[in-house]
Amino acid sequence: MSRANVAPTVHVGKAWRLILSDLGLSSQVVLRRAGLPAGVLDGEGARIPLDDYYNLWETIAREANDPELALRLGQVVSVELFDPAFFAAMCSPDMNTAARRLGEFKRLVGAFRLDVEIQSDVTHIIYRCKYRPDVPSAMGLAEIVFLVSFARRATRQCITPARVTLPFRAPKVEAYEAWFGCPVSKGRSITLALSAADACRPFLTHDDQMWEFFEPSLRRRMEDAKTDAPMRARVEHALTELLPSGRTQIQDVALELAVSKRSLQRRLSEEGTNWLEVLNGSRERLARHYLGSTNLGVGEVSFLLGFEDPNSLFRAFHRWTGTTPEAWRAGSRT
Repeated sequence: MSRANVAPTVHVGKAWRLILSDLGLSSQVVLRRAGLPAGVLDGEGARIPLDDYYNLWETIAREANDPELALRLGQVVSVELFDPAFFAAMCSPDMNTAARRLGEFKRLVGAFRLDVEIQSDVTHIIYRCKYRPDVPSAMGLAEIVFLVSFARRATRQCITPARVTLPFRAPKVEAYEAWFGCPVSKGRSITLALSAADACRPFLTHDDQMWEFFEPSLRRRMEDAKTDAPMRARVEHALTELLPSGRTQIQDVALELAVSKRSLQRRLSEEGTNWLEVLNGSRERLARHYLGSTNLGVGEVSFLLGFEDPNSLFRAFHRWTGTTPEAWRAGSRT
């Protein structure tokens, strides 16, 4: 198998056994219904394909049948479930610094990322998947709950978000609004907004010496991730972010990945693929997702894929599928 065919994976392990037990769920039943091997959580755990990880979350949500599931999960402080980098982030002087450190780490390690936008009056923390435009609702909501809980624990203050936005409707939304202390509104992304005052509020857990202890090992993990990740996966991830801005050229992606255009082409060739194949494959995959899973119009999908006009999407989609976007959408939903 060429490295071009290596799919992104996510680690699952013993922390999941504990959490399933706390939820009153049988790990054997959940794994069987998620289509995963019975021993996948044993010992040190295993890495499973990203799609299987999504299915695991969706299975847990169905089995738990609890509209406050994300509240329960998000308040669990578990290094193994969320990420060892969170303990290093606890050493930060404030949430802005912690979010930037987490964002840098997640950007290079694992399948998910935190994008941090610090403005004069507000800090936005946006949770995304690197390889897919969607995130399981329970998972995304639990991540925002965790970040707020994290800020409250580190400051020992009842931090109230300025805003929480989700691309889906939270179940029993009033329970989440009561816990956050702010409305939960519909938006394009999973976003936590903190006021500048709260984002700069000092962490009582601030410890520069401990950060100096954690940082070298985190840096090594990030460098290992940059070296080991297939170039195709890195290019697909970059395209997901760049296409809506119209940056669709190979030099745009090379700049984003901090490599030369020639090195990018060479790495893709070594993995048995090329730039146009990855670009078209990414556009087709995203087009199928947007048309099959959202109510976005064809013009909006065309924009998100970086096409100059809807006619370009029509031609490309017919080449990929032999039909029109509207006909494919109707057929997939039927």
